[in-house]
Amino acid sequence: MNNHIRTRHPETIGLGYHRKHHVCHYYRPRTNYDCETTKYELFYNKPPRCPEEGKIIDIDNVIIQDFFYIYNEGNKDKLFSYPEKYIDNPILKNLYDDGPVSNKSKSEKSCDDVFYEYLHIFKEKTNEKYFSLLVKFIILFRECYNKSKNDNINRAEKKTFTEHIFPEELPDMCNEFYCEFMESNNFFGLNEDDKKEMIEIILHFCEWLFKNEYTKSKLSLAY
Repeated sequence: MNNHIRTRHPETIGLGYHRKHHVCHYYRPRTNYDCETTKYELFYNKPPRCPEEGKIIDIDNVIIQDFFYIYNEGNKDKLFSYPEKYIDNPILKNLYDDGPVSNKSKSEKSCDDVFYEYLHIFKEKTNEKYFSLLVKFIILFRECYNKSKNDNINRAEKKTFTEHIFPEELPDMCNEFYCEFMESNNFFGLNEDDKKEMIEIILHFCEWLFKNEYTKSKLSLAY
């Protein structure tokens, strides 16, 4: 991702990637912990992410629009799954039902559990347009993860790994997700601003995973 940022998004230069003792770090030189924490906490207080006063997100509309955006006929060969209805996707179904987050212990939660939990929490902290981008990120990231995990598996044995696997490995998929899966599929039609925001969402999501002890991977954010 660092190489992609240097060549395609020079305005975000300062991000780095480091792996040590099997722990992934994104870092920015001379960024202290307090500043980093503040940036994370204020992420949804800044445009274009902040809520719109007096406006409530139409969750049903976001679900339906994002479902048809992602699972249209043109994307059929690019994805791991191809549900016929949005209720066939567990994340979208939970959003539609406004279900509670899983009451499993942190050590028992699957990737799907934390995908939904992230959306459930932050749908109250942003606006409808940005929430739609969050949903696109989560659904596409889930597709990428399952597709990658099934690459070397016999077709008859393919399965949805995110329903069972713990989220510890999720940050390790970020480079592949953005630089290979998204880029090779022309970012599924995202505009330039949304491509940049997708990087920011990736960083925030992974920092949220770390802060909630769903992963040991630590990210330092540079917004």
